[in-house]
Amino acid sequence: MPLENVTIGRVCLHEVHRRPEEGPQLVPTYGKGLLNLNADAMAHFRSRIIAAFKSNAQCMKMAIREHGAGSVLSMGVDLVGTRLPADFTNVSRAFAHALATAQASRQIPGGLMVVFDGTLGYPETPFFGLMKAELHEGFIKTTDLQAQFVNDLFLSPKTKLYKVGLFVSNGDKPASNLPGGWQAIVYDSAMSAKLRDNAATYFYSTFLGLDIPQDAAQQVKKFFEHTKQFIKGANLPEDEKVDLFNGLYAYLKLDKGSTIQTSSFAEMYMNDDLADDYLLHMRKQHFPIEAISKDISEVSGSLRWRKLKFSRNITLLGPPDAVRDLVTVDEIVGEEGAAWTKITIRGELQGQE
Repeated sequence: MPLENVTIGRVCLHEVHRRPEEGPQLVPTYGKGLLNLNADAMAHFRSRIIAAFKSNAQCMKMAIREHGAGSVLSMGVDLVGTRLPADFTNVSRAFAHALATAQASRQIPGGLMVVFDGTLGYPETPFFGLMKAELHEGFIKTTDLQAQFVNDLFLSPKTKLYKVGLFVSNGDKPASNLPGGWQAIVYDSAMSAKLRDNAATYFYSTFLGLDIPQDAAQQVKKFFEHTKQFIKGANLPEDEKVDLFNGLYAYLKLDKGSTIQTSSFAEMYMNDDLADDYLLHMRKQHFPIEAISKDISEVSGSLRWRKLKFSRNITLLGPPDAVRDLVTVDEIVGEEGAAWTKITIRGELQGQE
């Protein structure tokens, strides 16, 4: 989700400390004024923000959960509305306090709370940003070509130890309509396209008051993963599991319906007893019972191939529709009662490597 036409306005730094072994959380060390960056430094800071949000894998639009008085969004609206540097600095301190409170575990490192605002997009619209940048060690070159060791570097070119929450206004809704008129985007270096839940909960949820949105693509991914988990664990012969896996791939990739639903999948591919077990399994996973729009964008790569694995790294690989239509898998009893698998492929061998 690339950011366009980004300008950075005001920036303020505060330091949040690691929670001590005993006693209350340490009070943050508050900055005394706006960060005074020269043109090169401001350009570098701006480039780090833009670079962070270039990757869809480590960024996500979030649902705003907390928007009442005292929430990060409410305080951010006040922040954007400040005019004097001293007012910006004073309001920004509340974010450092909120982050310190959110860091409830000693396992969470301290770091710098970077509070900034600016505009982006066409036409320009206001935003405010909250970055947690962790400190790290390194050497800096001195004027006499010696080296000085420091342990308080941040945002150096190679580091990925930071998280950013951006709250972007569309410019046409008053604050009384919160969260209307605002959207939230989070960058977290620990997040990936396959592992959205790797995003630090203390940062996006406890601190920023956001939730991972339950959009259709993510729900379809959860349906796929939870259903595979059920099939793998079911007390069924392997050939019946093959049929269920074929059904799952067909239901998501080949079926022309525009929605998915646990009850409809169970009705199409399971007997009554197995369907009851499956629906109970999905309820335990807190998966919704209502129909969901079939957006397979998050699982399209996984649906490209069906893979059947056997002993000693023997693998049968093929498109799901071809495996469903041309391959039959049967369990048979082999020599000395060993469990063997009989595979019938309704087609000729066309080559080998």
